[in-house]
This record gives sequence, C-alpha cells and structure tokens, in this order.
Amino acid sequence: MLVQPDAAAACFRIKRTQDVDIHARNLASWEQHYEQTSPGAFEGEVRELLDHDLQVFEEAASCATSQRCRPWQGGVWVGLAVPEHDAGLRFMGRPSHGLQLMLAGGDTPFDLQVPAGHGLYGMVLDKDQLARHIQALHQQALPTDWADVPRVQALTALQRYRLAGMVREVLRCLQAQPEALHHEASRRSLREALLTVLSDVLVPHMLSDAVSPRQLRRQELVHRVRELVFEHPEQPLSVAELCTRLHVTRRTLQNGFQEALGTSPATYLRTVRLNAVRRALRTQGTEATIADTAARWGFWHMGHFSQDYKALFGETPSQTRVVG
Repeated sequence: MLVQPDAAAACFRIKRTQDVDIHARNLASWEQHYEQTSPGAFEGEVRELLDHDLQVFEEAASCATSQRCRPWQGGVWVGLAVPEHDAGLRFMGRPSHGLQLMLAGGDTPFDLQVPAGHGLYGMVLDKDQLARHIQALHQQALPTDWADVPRVQALTALQRYRLAGMVREVLRCLQAQPEALHHEASRRSLREALLTVLSDVLVPHMLSDAVSPRQLRRQELVHRVRELVFEHPEQPLSVAELCTRLHVTRRTLQNGFQEALGTSPATYLRTVRLNAVRRALRTQGTEATIADTAARWGFWHMGHFSQDYKALFGETPSQTRVVG
C-alpha cells in the first residue's frame, strides 16, 4: 500500500538522472514502472514540491517512455501535458494534449506513453480536501466515484494558461527560494492558491472516463503481456504463444497494442526485454557475463542484441555495466 509522504518533509528538490528506472523512482511516494521506448542516451529531470499530502512537480525526459503509475492512496493526480501542442502523448492508450486535464486516483494505476522531450506538470492532492474546496467555492459536488477511474476534462486556453502558469510559478519561486517552505503561513497560502485555481478549472459535469470499457480491456491486455514477460524470463514468448495464453487472435492482439501503445506486440516484447537486460546490468555487478544476462532474457544472437541495445540506449552493454 502506498502511503502519504511524511508530514514533516516539506521541501523542494530537483533530481536528475541518466537512468530510466531511477527517473521512475524520483517522484516521492509513487509506484511507477517505466520502459524506455525511443532511441538515445536517457536524461531525466524532476522538479518537485512535497508538503505532506500536497505534491507539485514537473517531469521531463529526453527519451520516450511507457509508464505505469500510481500515486499514494487517498490522493488524486492531476496532470497536464507540456508543451500544449499535440506531440504524441497517450493517457490510458488514448491521445492526449495540452488542452485536456488528466486525473487519476491513488487506488487505481494508470498508463502514460510520453514522447521524447515531452514533459508533464502534475499535482497530487488529498481527494477529499479537493472535493470539499470545490463544494465550498462553487456549491458543486463531485460524484462520489470521481476518483475511482482515470478521467479527463477538456480545458479552454484560458483555463490551461491559469493552471499551467500556477504550477510553473510555484516551481520557479521555490527553486529560487526553497526556505519559504520553512514557514507554516507560506505553506498554507500556497496550498490555498493551488486548491483555488484547480477548483476554478475542474468542472464536475465535464469530467468523463478516460477510456471506454473496450479500450480498458485493451489496456489490460497490454498489462497482462508485460506480466507474462516477467513471470518467466527464461521462456521468451512469441506473438503466437501470447495469443494462446491470452485466448485472443493475432488481430485482436495487434489492434490492442496499436491502439494502446501505438506499436506492435513484437516491438513491445523486444523493448521490454532490452529494458530488463539494462536493469540487470546496472544492478547485478559482475555476477554474470553480459552474454549470460542477455541470453536469460531471450537474446541468443549477440551481434543483433548489441546492435539493438545500442540503438535504443545510446551506449553498449559494457558501457552500461561500467556506468552502473
């Protein structure tokens, strides 16, 4: 179970890394699993305000990532694309853009496919506190199940400007003066300002489910494939074997992956296994050879493996082990 951060841990911090797995862990109190999906050397940055049950952050990475995310229980994540224009971001397998607000509660994981060089503004707040604030300001009640499933809401250009501007200003000011968080009065004022701007933007009757039941089934199909890959790494699965295991046709599997991830099942399988090899090379030291590690994840042709590995990560397997 994910829990709220420590109440005494009010702070602002910047975290930079050249490893996609560390980048996934750099948001406090989140459960996140990332796979790098576009070629190049990875560079990621998180700028984060953390104050008990309030979190405000900007996250960006040089390479595309496929993300499975869940904030702490009792919290609700509100996300906004950076930049505003449509650049291939997907939320729950559906295209998203800067004039769309994304929301997800802490009880249910959600999925993002984030393009290379793309960023996200995010806030996590106590969902009950936010609901009470909206009720107090606008006399509108959010549905009781509003945070149970991922949802989206269309924004006007002015609404986006206000919300993105608020997040940007908060992070800019705290980066310049983090000691402002030492004072209860400034923390209370900051929280009130964020709740108010978000309450003015969030319109209860305009919230809609992020995906239809059919689309959700396709997302679950992708999740199950990833689980199968990691359940038995010594038995790399073919597309035909996946169809048999999941009781679906090849066309259903292909369509599900194209809609949810914009890629084919075979490409996804290779990318997940390459990421798994890199993870192992960075953590296992010299306990196993590179060839043994690659073979464990189903790569029997070392020449092809090395080429694919360098094309995806921008470095050779031996360089990964030295860096790690």
